[in-house]
Amino acid sequence: MEVFSIEEIEGWDSVYRRTLMNAVSGPRSLFLMGTSHSNGIPNLGLFFNILHVGAHPPLLGVLFRPLTVPRHSYSNLMQNSECTLNLVTENLIPKAHQASANFAEDVSEFEAVGLATEYHQGYRSPAVAESPLQMGLRPIEEHQIKTNGTVLVVLKLEWMRLDSGFVSAEGFLRLEKMQAAVSNGLDGYAGLARSQRYAYAKVGEPLRKKEM
Repeated sequence: MEVFSIEEIEGWDSVYRRTLMNAVSGPRSLFLMGTSHSNGIPNLGLFFNILHVGAHPPLLGVLFRPLTVPRHSYSNLMQNSECTLNLVTENLIPKAHQASANFAEDVSEFEAVGLATEYHQGYRSPAVAESPLQMGLRPIEEHQIKTNGTVLVVLKLEWMRLDSGFVSAEGFLRLEKMQAAVSNGLDGYAGLARSQRYAYAKVGEPLRKKEM
């Protein structure tokens, strides 16, 4: 293996560096964010920087790129104080990837990529009808990452639409059964291999596998 200094890394071709650095954190969950413009046009954006923040209350975080250019999902999210997050499955990968294109503000990405809207709980923001896991959330905090201008928005879960057959008795989400997709960097996608589960780890006790 080779060791590269930060000076060497910063000297790499910008496209090569961006591609590599977007992949070093490993596979990430893949979601489509549904929002609605003030003119009523549905908006759809592809996100793979979604993180767990807390379970009580249920909180997720989403990282937005710097707001140096129009970010329709961010603008709609903050204006309407709501959004949906919709899990991307393997069969949805091509349409989800196309949703990352820079569509004009007056274009519905749902129509452009061939996905259906679905509305729940009085939300203006549409969910993706084809997704097996849909969530409605509201922004409650916003934090700017000063180093590079990215913005972390904390979202509070308000509702979830999910087939109970994909959840175990203790709440384990069977992502493989859902055929959930993950992202590898900016433009790489994959399905999930079989997971392994283990009982709570304790010092001095052997590891014990759990049933899926």
